[in-house]
Amino acid sequence: MEENEELIHEIRDGIRAHGPVPFSWFMEQALYHPQHGYYSSGRCAIGRRGDYFTSVSVGPLFGKLMAGQFIEIWETLGRPEDFVIVEQGAHHGEFATDVLEAMREQSPELFALVRYRIVEPFSLLRKRQEGVLRSFAQVEWAESLEMMEPFCGVHFSNELLDAM
Repeated sequence: MEENEELIHEIRDGIRAHGPVPFSWFMEQALYHPQHGYYSSGRCAIGRRGDYFTSVSVGPLFGKLMAGQFIEIWETLGRPEDFVIVEQGAHHGEFATDVLEAMREQSPELFALVRYRIVEPFSLLRKRQEGVLRSFAQVEWAESLEMMEPFCGVHFSNELLDAM
């Protein structure tokens, strides 16, 4: 395991300046520090050769199954013309790709009108997502949930709650 000297230095400085810190603060720094955190720094490795597996990293089946659920929700809501899927914790955009590709096959009508919003506070991850998802015109980004207007649709997060 590589050490992250910059982050270690910043955490130590925080402890020196403020005394003992809650574990939640330490984990927030380790995972989400804007420059040196596990997710924001580009060091995060998910998949067969990474640090851990997710349902998304093993293949497109999970996204296909969830696309079916999103279609069912859209139909249950009466097929609204302004339907939004909001994803937090999108990593590189593989889940969004799997969902949108499956939706294009399973429900072309919904695929044509859906807006897919990714909540992504980290510019490095957003750039990667933009590259992966460039073929889908319906994908939009927001830095936080607070920046979004109310919507009709689904708010989805696969791994974000696990990391909290």
